Amino acid sequence: MWRDKINITFSDYIATSAFIVSLLSFGTAIYFGFRDRVHLKATSKLYKFGHAYLEIKVVNYGRRPAILTMFGGELDNGKWRGTYLGGKEQCIRLEENEYHIEKVFFSDLQHFDDVEKEVREYVRLWFEDSLGNRHPVKKSKRNIQLLKNV
Repeated sequence: MWRDKINITFSDYIATSAFIVSLLSFGTAIYFGFRDRVHLKATSKLYKFGHAYLEIKVVNYGRRPAILTMFGGELDNGKWRGTYLGGKEQCIRLEENEYHIEKVFFSDLQHFDDVEKEVREYVRLWFEDSLGNRHPVKKSKRNIQLLKNV
């Protein structure tokens, strides 16, 4: 039988269990390393009752606080436009599992370009944090089109 040919000693069991424990601790360190950062998730939802609007909700699922500086989006001509959250000198700070909601009406999705002298419309929306990272709003493109058709 094959057991007779392989000699497994007690020290082999110890080494194998130490290897398994080290793999588990490495996996735990990776998990908590990814969890111990800013993780923003922004979603959009269309409300049609009364005046139709988009509700944009951003949630910080990470353990580190997130500092949101700007809410904006891409225009139909490829440029972008944004507004500071809380004013130029202020920001919005989101702790773990805190959220911020923006309501966007149809009139908010239009921007008059002073240079080109025409009205531009938003195509996609995003939030920008203090590090300059942009976090796109899920389903914003589809919901903007639905809001235009309401």
